[in-house]
Amino acid sequence: MVLPLALKLFALLVFFLVNTVNIVAIVLAARTMLLFGGRERTLSETVLTRAEAYLPVSFLIPAYNEEATIVSSLKSLLAMHYPEFEVIVANDGSKDATLAVLTGAFELVRAEPSPRRFAPHADVRAAYRSRSYPDLLVVDKANGGRADALNAALEQARYPLVVLTDADSLIDPAALMKIGARFMDAPELRGVGGTIRVVNEADVVGGAVTRPRSPRNFIARWQQLEYIRAFMAARTAMSAAGCLISISGAFGIFRRASLIEVGGLRVDTVGEDLELTFRLHRHYRDRHEAYRLEFLPEPVCWTQVPETAKVLGGQRDRWHRGLWETLWRHRDMLFRPRYGRIGLVAVPYVWLVEGITPIMEVLGYLIILVLAILGALDAAFVLAFLGLTVFYGMVVGLASAALDQALPHSPRGAGDRYRLMVAILTENLGYRQWLAVVRVIAMFKIRSSRGKWGVMTRRGFE
Repeated sequence: MVLPLALKLFALLVFFLVNTVNIVAIVLAARTMLLFGGRERTLSETVLTRAEAYLPVSFLIPAYNEEATIVSSLKSLLAMHYPEFEVIVANDGSKDATLAVLTGAFELVRAEPSPRRFAPHADVRAAYRSRSYPDLLVVDKANGGRADALNAALEQARYPLVVLTDADSLIDPAALMKIGARFMDAPELRGVGGTIRVVNEADVVGGAVTRPRSPRNFIARWQQLEYIRAFMAARTAMSAAGCLISISGAFGIFRRASLIEVGGLRVDTVGEDLELTFRLHRHYRDRHEAYRLEFLPEPVCWTQVPETAKVLGGQRDRWHRGLWETLWRHRDMLFRPRYGRIGLVAVPYVWLVEGITPIMEVLGYLIILVLAILGALDAAFVLAFLGLTVFYGMVVGLASAALDQALPHSPRGAGDRYRLMVAILTENLGYRQWLAVVRVIAMFKIRSSRGKWGVMTRRGFE
């Protein structure tokens, strides 16, 4: 029949288009990883031999109901191997004992907040400074959301570099030494993204990960594979091609002046990290100013991921709503030559791979169901196509995991590798399809769920 034949050809076309992009990304990522070893040694030698090879850093941390993890996270930061830094926590109207836990653990006393105002955020009620750690400042404010809290913290920041991270994350103690020389040697560098790794079930001592592990929980383990694929393949390749379009909100390092230039983070979206990256590209391209945004496999930030389908579904619902909010807000960048390779390559990539592909995937499942009901289904073709999809997914997963093994923070135990292999073999047998459905449903909730973040469960690291 004509319709099934047309559908076959269309499905194959989309499959080869998307996966050709993935193959190119893996090749670029592999090349970058081969070059990274020499560059890493050069950076380390520079940091060790040049006392001036750093810029002071302000860590900005939004905290909402984070009593379970906030102390460990801050201890990790305060143990950072970096010559000069400060930590600013914005308690975003927490309803639990977050502020009390911080007060007890760090001996907080009242302090005067900075009067600077250049970004939108809810009212700041008070500020506290630690007697035991003078470079720790806690801002207590009314609830306004993550971006709102980061803006309040940004106004208190004193140093030229700022790190945006989360209260449920642990930054590797030597992380900033990996990139300190980059900002000194590249004045046009405006922001750097680091690798995000899954901390669930890892061994954590004193706020530092002493042994990474592959989680036993299947939902966390599949996310571990997703993170490896996203950072080791996609972002490494995009950065190498000068097309980095997303710096993760869990760990992004920016020049403070650049964030002030663009007015801080937008508070009317739940995808503020992606939107900020788009806006930085637009800002400097519109002004014809030299700039760079990069991703580096090091430094590393460890984050907790959901371990239940309900919490994960809520997180991905929010991520996808934020994606479409950003794509629509910056839709005029799509295929615009004035934005260079960002408008001609990076933005179309996000539209196709992140935005449109889940829709087409879910439509494909529905069409298969309808054709089966009508008796027009070519079962042999469907099975062969699904088999090809699963096989290719395994190949991409194995290639990404192999690249990841070149880095020092990857799980290396026999059990860890076995569990990751099981995740690679099973990810395409239900999990990925469920996520596609969640992402499509999220599109229809953009208006009704605007500004809603959902609930993320926390537990102590140690």
